Amino acid sequence: YQKNIISSGLSNDPSKYHNKILFIAVFISVLSFYLFLFLKINVLYSFAVFLIMGLFFYFKISLSASNRIKKMEGFFPDVISLMASNLRAGMTIDRAFFLSARKEFHPLDEEMLKTGMEITTGSQVSISFKNMAERIDSEKISKTITLIVSGLRSGGNISDLLEQTSSNMREKEFIEKRASSSILMYVIFIFFAVGVGAPFLFALSSILVEVVINISSRVPEI
Repeated sequence: YQKNIISSGLSNDPSKYHNKILFIAVFISVLSFYLFLFLKINVLYSFAVFLIMGLFFYFKISLSASNRIKKMEGFFPDVISLMASNLRAGMTIDRAFFLSARKEFHPLDEEMLKTGMEITTGSQVSISFKNMAERIDSEKISKTITLIVSGLRSGGNISDLLEQTSSNMREKEFIEKRASSSILMYVIFIFFAVGVGAPFLFALSSILVEVVINISSRVPEI
């Protein structure tokens, strides 16, 4: 839950946000308690109201975090491709990363600016990249950053590595979309077969049984 609060991009401290929504849930539950008491309804329903409010805020923050992570995963191949171009232009790794943070990559640009500020204030590049991966909490981005950090430590050609990684991420995303569309088509087909095809066949089977009974009744006994 704390990771979801951080990944959703809220500026508030996770503990303060949790205390805030807990206070709101308790307040609404107390109001419902007196309302149920006035209407002569079982007051135990106020506890159900508390649970519903807690689940509402939990799923709200989870969906917000999931949508934000998906947006950042979609922009990340473009970011590392731009970063590779900056490195080819002769920039340092921290400068190339900092200049790749553009507004059109929102909300990824916010995390990149935080990481750039950490690097400029004296933090190591590898540590700052790992901190960004922990804040984003995305497996795809985390693996890519681990690959970049390994390339920095080994002293390889980072620009070629980033360009190849960007291409692989786009290809993987395209394959995932094709697989998702194929699965969706199969799901629609199965639901159509169960919801429309099966009742239609059952209706035909009842008519077929009646026809067979009528024909068998007319057949003379031997």
